[in-house]
Amino acid sequence: MPEMNTRRSRGFTMVELLTTIALLSMLLAILLPAVQSARETARRSRCAGNLRQIGLASLHYHDAKKALPPGLTQERIHDELQGHSAFYFLLPFLEEKAVFDQMDARVPRNNVTPVAGTKAAAALPILVCPSDVFAAGNPFDATDGNRYGVTSYRANGGSRPVAATEATNDGTFMATGSQARRAATAAPGQVVRLAHITDGAAKTLLFAETSHADEGFDTFSAMGLNGGQPIAHWSRWYPGGDDSGLGHLMCGAFAPIKYETPFRHSEPGAPATPSDWAVHQDRRLGAIGSQHRMGANGVFADGSVRLLEESMEQSVLTLICRRADGQQIANMP
Repeated sequence: MPEMNTRRSRGFTMVELLTTIALLSMLLAILLPAVQSARETARRSRCAGNLRQIGLASLHYHDAKKALPPGLTQERIHDELQGHSAFYFLLPFLEEKAVFDQMDARVPRNNVTPVAGTKAAAALPILVCPSDVFAAGNPFDATDGNRYGVTSYRANGGSRPVAATEATNDGTFMATGSQARRAATAAPGQVVRLAHITDGAAKTLLFAETSHADEGFDTFSAMGLNGGQPIAHWSRWYPGGDDSGLGHLMCGAFAPIKYETPFRHSEPGAPATPSDWAVHQDRRLGAIGSQHRMGANGVFADGSVRLLEESMEQSVLTLICRRADGQQIANMP
């Protein structure tokens, strides 16, 4: 009878088990940042793809209409300031004609609705950067009882895009119409043709992204400033009316890239009154920014998409945002 092997297989000792766990933890610590970096690279690439499509849609609109769309139309309708946004005009060129066909071309406020997925409450993936943060969702419930679809992207309004009575109208998009408001020293609002971009299409911004996470800004909203709206709510792709529309739709060079509110409400050094805060609100609402590392994506009037680096001097950003200042840009992105 053959001899049976009566030895039992030896299990892990406690030391071996702890060593294995330690090695696995080290491997995870090494690999996790690489995985996160790869995911963010993919998100930034998708964001750039969105902007590329928005830029091409704008150029196709220009081919069809012989001008870029308005940033925001402003008309007095039914004794109320109402208007369409640049994204409204671009819907058919972004393969969103079904949403466009739902909307009332004559009365913009008829497009504001509490019904998610329709009209201004449509969530349009192409308008959202996957790295952006919208704490209240898309669409979000507003204090007026309606819902609004969000956008991470804003039209270039020039050296100062907001507030409405401070708008410089020197970018590629602006408020137009019989009730369009602007800074006292600014030219009247107009739709821009490529021929108006005399600084060169490759050197002039069309759209850029913005960030919707800013704890400092939200502390002022919580105290009733900013219309009581946190930064995530300043993101409507179709505001539908009043002067606040530019604050949802426009970006520019009034603040450096990736600017965030540098203080919280009531802390030492923070603005103490609404009038003192107003300029900081305008700076933040019009700021180009993102949740990406190092900068934010932008699409230029030649259709190219480039990263606008966080280290870019604000003076250079101003030249990129103005369409016809006649100045040379030494260090293009």
